[in-house]
Amino acid sequence: MRKMTFIITAVLLSTLFSSTLFASKIRGEYATKNLVGQDYYLKRCSSCHGEGSRGGNMASIREWKMLFSDNASELKDLHLDDDSTIKIVKYFESKTFKKESKLMMKLLQEFAYDSEHIPTCN
Repeated sequence: MRKMTFIITAVLLSTLFSSTLFASKIRGEYATKNLVGQDYYLKRCSSCHGEGSRGGNMASIREWKMLFSDNASELKDLHLDDDSTIKIVKYFESKTFKKESKLMMKLLQEFAYDSEHIPTCN
């Protein structure tokens, strides 16, 4: 009897823990598939511009392409207003930004206000 109770308890607990872990990994139907670009955005931009859906919604698909063109010169200009953005401007001029910018731009275009399919970061 004790052995049976132990087995039932173990099965119930393992089911509970595995379903909890599985539930945390489920992504919504509209979640972005650009996880690397999302990670770049969340690390570099979200502290000021919010999650991807809010940040991307600041411009259209075409406008994001223009902002990131010409080594993101227009994007740099938009961030020159404030002393706290010195680090950001240095980031725009770095090799890291050149590496990350393509995927970040794609993510922002996914969230653009004229995007047909606006995903979520969840």
